[in-house]
Amino acid sequence: MSDASLAEAAGAETLGAYDGVGGLKVLRDAAFAVTGKLSTPLPGVLAPLRSERYLDEANACANLAAVITTPALAERIDGRLGVAVASEPDAAHAEVHARLAVRRAAALKARPTRIHPTAEVDSSASVAPYGVEIGPNVYVGPRSVVLPGSTLEAGVVLHVGAVIGVAGFQAARVAGRQAIAAQLGGVRLGQGVELLADVAVARALFGGETCVGRETLADCHVYIAHDCRIGARVQICALANILGRVEIGDDAYVGPSAVVVNGARIGAGAKLTMGAVVTRDVDAGATVTGNFAIEHHRFLDHLRAIRGA
Repeated sequence: MSDASLAEAAGAETLGAYDGVGGLKVLRDAAFAVTGKLSTPLPGVLAPLRSERYLDEANACANLAAVITTPALAERIDGRLGVAVASEPDAAHAEVHARLAVRRAAALKARPTRIHPTAEVDSSASVAPYGVEIGPNVYVGPRSVVLPGSTLEAGVVLHVGAVIGVAGFQAARVAGRQAIAAQLGGVRLGQGVELLADVAVARALFGGETCVGRETLADCHVYIAHDCRIGARVQICALANILGRVEIGDDAYVGPSAVVVNGARIGAGAKLTMGAVVTRDVDAGATVTGNFAIEHHRFLDHLRAIRGA
């Protein structure tokens, strides 16, 4: 079931229904589908807006349905958008998100897990009794865990200890304390994805799915964070960390112990060499190396220079 269908099952959301939550006051009501940020690539987003710096971006954002902002900015919000004000927009947004998560979790619990008769689930594996879809010829190996919100398409293979649908690391202040924000979205592993021992894939934070494309392979102890979109036939080597909202194109290569910063876009066929720390977008077909990673030949020239070679 798509996030849009899940939202429909949970019931329509209106900003007015959350009046008073986290101290917010609704000035102009509107319907919304998901909480999120201005960059969230989903329709019907309710986002916090605390700074004039992002005002023009918010007013022009096609995916935005409503904002929680400061009283000083409220009158400058485009008339098509719902508006609520709060002294701390981010904190109020986190409270709305937490309440919405409870509603979405209830909708997910109403969806019994479906496992195709040709799938094989090891006796020591754990598959949630609700909110999971497992397709034909899937193998869920020893001690693997498949959590609610996860979809495994045909031919997926999970080796020992893989965990699908874990909570992503997103800190928020909820009810006056620091906590991990609840995930509203899911995970989708495409046809023929194969994950070796102890790989973890996080659910999408605001909605939609963390996606791993068909025939992508991940080595032991890889972490794929919330809202990532990994293309087809990507190779991800051991101990790599793919942080939140990263996009990786088809046929890319992520070397051992590489780290990719939140929101980076890695082009199709790009190569991140061993230990690369990627802090910016990488063009299709490019090879980058180092900490911080730069184009591979530039790195080698620099290395020769400092070695005196």
